[in-house]
Formats: sequence, structure tokens, C-alpha cells
Amino acid sequence: MSSRSRKKFADSAEPWRTRSVVGWVYSMAPDHGKTSSYFIGVDGGGTQTHAVMTDEQLNLLGEGFGGPGNFLRVGLERATHSVMDAVARALRDARASLARIERIGIGLAGVQYPGHRPWMRDSLTRAFRKDEPPFSPPRPWEERLFLTTDAEVALAGASERKPCVVVISGTGSLAYGMNRAGERARSGGWGPTFGDEGSGHDIARKALMAVVASYDGREPPTGLTRKICGWFGIETPEELPRVIYDRDRRDGSIVTLSQVVEEAAREGDGVARAILQGAGRDLARAVTAVIERLGMENETFNVCYIGSVFHAGGVILDPILDAVSAVAPNATVTSPRYPPAVGAVIYARNLPSDDRA
Repeated sequence: MSSRSRKKFADSAEPWRTRSVVGWVYSMAPDHGKTSSYFIGVDGGGTQTHAVMTDEQLNLLGEGFGGPGNFLRVGLERATHSVMDAVARALRDARASLARIERIGIGLAGVQYPGHRPWMRDSLTRAFRKDEPPFSPPRPWEERLFLTTDAEVALAGASERKPCVVVISGTGSLAYGMNRAGERARSGGWGPTFGDEGSGHDIARKALMAVVASYDGREPPTGLTRKICGWFGIETPEELPRVIYDRDRRDGSIVTLSQVVEEAAREGDGVARAILQGAGRDLARAVTAVIERLGMENETFNVCYIGSVFHAGGVILDPILDAVSAVAPNATVTSPRYPPAVGAVIYARNLPSDDRA
């Protein structure tokens, strides 16, 4: 990492999350005897769905997790169930009910396409209406549910409506940003078949390719062979087709191989490290594409990284730091102020009541 990049790399502590783990979550349980507004925020991706309940000041009152929320990958019914499961768990954690909720903001992968969003919105509206207790407020769910993309809620949590670029890498990947004029641009997010470079799925696919290429004698040996065979409980790479193409196997079970690649890289495997460095370069290209499309090269703003792939640390982040430093020297690469689920609360809380994309 260059010294220039290091100056623009902010402390990676996450203040909202750090405060919650020392008891702050549970010290702020809602007092149902007082008048207040409560919100639910949901962030749903290709592997899991995260829901939070907060008050108007964004104090965390409850939290829950569900399954994958991208309906393009798992279907409308399962994605809806994942959202409802995560919300129910957050409400139980807060010892609250839907009757207390003013608004729900939901950001999901897969709804960026205009024709798809109404399907997901209608499915969620029916599900919330069905689960609503009889003593709920009279306002219908059509006026309380605000659906958008996972990228939009990530941006809201990272920037609180200030110029910012977020780079997301979990099951999938993309970069998304907003400049001072409020203009937005996206790069990536095209799915695993012809996109999602630098994502957990992409890293896993390249690791599998490296293992079989090594087994064939086309590439040098790699410690990934032993680790990946052990992960799947098989003896040799010859058995990989049986476990990879198993009809009952979900995408998520392959995506988790990115953790194996990270572990191998830490242990010094050159092939694993090269895969992660390549992922970092792919993500860097997405970030710089957004910066250039929005004309942010001379602006001061944050580039916030979000997602499980960034647990690999510098091997992923260094290419992003160097690319951002070269293109936008006044930008700072850092973690987001709030996680995307809280960004969903911010998104819903700040929208006028008649703006429900």
C-alpha cells in the first residue's frame, strides 16, 4: 500500500456496531407506555437477510437474521419468507410487535430491474398484511412499506445523504455512488453468470478452477486443493463435479469457499493470494468507474466497503486504496457509519409518504 493511500484510509472501527455489542442494544428496549416512532430496516442479499428495529434516533432496539433475500436466486416465496423471518426475529428481540412500527424500509438484491420490483413489493405487502395483529394502526401497509435496492440502503447507511461511493462484495458485488448533485451511478451487480467480479461467488469459482487446473497439470500445485477437498469432505478433485453440481446444493454453499481462499492466503499460498488480489483489482475498477461517471474526481467523499469478502483485509483493500488514491485523491476509504439494515431505516424515515418506489 502506498503512503499516499495510507493517509486516506480511515479507522475501520464501526461505531454503531461497536456500541451495540457492549450492551447498548438491550439497554434501549422500547417503552411501550411512551409515544415514539419505531422503524424496521431490512437488508437482503444472496446469502442472508438482516433486519433491525430502531427508534427515530437510530438507537438499536432489536435485531434478527433470515435466509437469502435475492428473489432472482431463490424465488419470490423464499425471499419473502427470509424477510418476514428476519423481521419477526428483530421484533422478538425488541419485545415489540408490528403494531408499533411506523415504517419499514427494505433493501433487496435483485429488485433494481423496474419490472421486478412490483412483484417483490406485492408479495411483501401481502405477507405483512397477513402477519399484522388485529390491534395494528389503521394505516395500510401500502403506506408503510418502502422497498428499494440493497445498494441504495447501503449508500444511505454509509453516507447519511452525503456524497459517497459504496463497494459491496458478499455473495455478489457492485459499486454504487452519489455525487453532490444527487446523481447516482452503478457499476457491476450483473449476477454470477456474466458479472459479480470480485464477489464471494467469483472468488469461489476461481479457486475451484485453480484446483482442477492444478490437478490436470495445467497449473502449479496449490494448497487450495487440500483445503477445498476437505471442505467438501472428498478425497480428490475428481469428486468435485458430484458435489458442485448436486441439485440440492445452493449457491451459498459454494460462496463460502471464499473463506477457504482467505485462510489459504493467510497461510502463504500464492495462488489463493493472487485470486484475492485479482478480486481487489476487479472491485477497484468498479469503484473508479462510478467515481468517473459521477465526475467526483476532485470531490471530498468516502468510499465505504461493505460485505464479507472484505474480512480478507489488505489483500482485497490495497488495490482499492491505490486506485481511489490515483483517481480521487481527496477521497477516504473507510467502513460505513451504519450497516445497510440501518441504512434501510434512514431511507424509509426520510422519504415522503407518497414516495414508495
